[in-house]
Amino acid sequence: MVYVMAQQSTYFENRAARLVDDARGFLRLIWRPNGYDVVERREIMEQTLAWLIETQHGRILADQRYMVPFSAAEQQWIQEHWYPRAIGPGNYRRRAVLLPHDAAARHASAAVTVPVRHQISYCNFDDEAEAIAWLLA
Repeated sequence: MVYVMAQQSTYFENRAARLVDDARGFLRLIWRPNGYDVVERREIMEQTLAWLIETQHGRILADQRYMVPFSAAEQQWIQEHWYPRAIGPGNYRRRAVLLPHDAAARHASAAVTVPVRHQISYCNFDDEAEAIAWLLA
């Protein structure tokens, strides 16, 4: 079997994370291990929303392997302010997650997703190739 590398380009990045526009029609959200700054984390979320609205692809590969846990205030902001905009105007429908290595980050990530579990199809993975295959199915 021959694998062809998909064309990718950086959409946005800061010290918290990098957003990569994958030509296959999804956004890679790659969290960095030093991404503690709340302002930069919110900036990443807003840029993710901008990508969703611009493209209407509605699919994200969230690479959270090195993510710093969201605080309770960040979780609340995502649930109350970000998700409604992402699901509505952003057409956010599908999310594949590469699970965090950090147990606290894993718990925070799961807690954020619970309120939208009936609106977004999501699945957790340890293997990136499997995550991408599911995301594109």
